[in-house]
Amino acid sequence: MRILLITRGLPGSGKSTWIREHGLEPYTISTDKLRLMFSAPVMSTGGETGISQKVNRLVFECLDEMLENRISRGDFTVIDACHVKTMDYTKYRHIAKERRYRVIMTDFSDVPLEECLRRNRERDALLRVAERDILKMHRSLLKCEVPNCIRIFSHNEDIII
Repeated sequence: MRILLITRGLPGSGKSTWIREHGLEPYTISTDKLRLMFSAPVMSTGGETGISQKVNRLVFECLDEMLENRISRGDFTVIDACHVKTMDYTKYRHIAKERRYRVIMTDFSDVPLEECLRRNRERDALLRVAERDILKMHRSLLKCEVPNCIRIFSHNEDIII
């Protein structure tokens, strides 16, 4: 089926919920789930339990290897990650061109920052992201450019394949 579906949006924007509601979890590689596989939950200086970001290098190496394995077979795959920086799309451009994959995106970047922050505060403590990190990601998202090879769909519209 040679389709790679990626999500884009801040923590709390609804990416994982959308994936679950559309029955796509069996096809999904999730950066948060990989982080929990590489590291047990950690305690913050404020005493809250959360997901370690110190294993990100391992997480993205593993994600790349898993993705390579899937695309070598032509598998439909979903990547559940924020994708807030232009450089996040480098490998997808290569996949689209060299592997003849159609790369599509479900975009949550229109979910207001205030709504993402509110939802984040209401999350289970383990899944909560520091507000300063969300604000930093929001600044990156505002500057982020998505390559033309990626077809963008709003999370509110049906994806046409």
